[in-house]
Amino acid sequence: MCFIKNYKGDLKQNCEIHELNTRSKYYLHTQSRNTSVLQKGVLHMSVRLYKHLPLKIKKLDNFKQFRKEVKSTLLKNSFCTLEEFLLANLV
Repeated sequence: MCFIKNYKGDLKQNCEIHELNTRSKYYLHTQSRNTSVLQKGVLHMSVRLYKHLPLKIKKLDNFKQFRKEVKSTLLKNSFCTLEEFLLANLV
């Protein structure tokens, strides 16, 4: 998630890829991947994880504050697997 925070300016949002007015138009765009190796890669997985962060954490401009909030959120909820994190509603 810190990787995405650092390189977010280099990534495109869904609204830059297509003109559809969808709920996810401001999410970071991920290309569909056919192999599990690419799906588990750093870029694809970090975008998926970043997408599930609460909005108040995503809006933080200071990188140190962002990292601190992500760490405290993960420690507070103590997820055992990635699936638990992706299915959790962090609000």
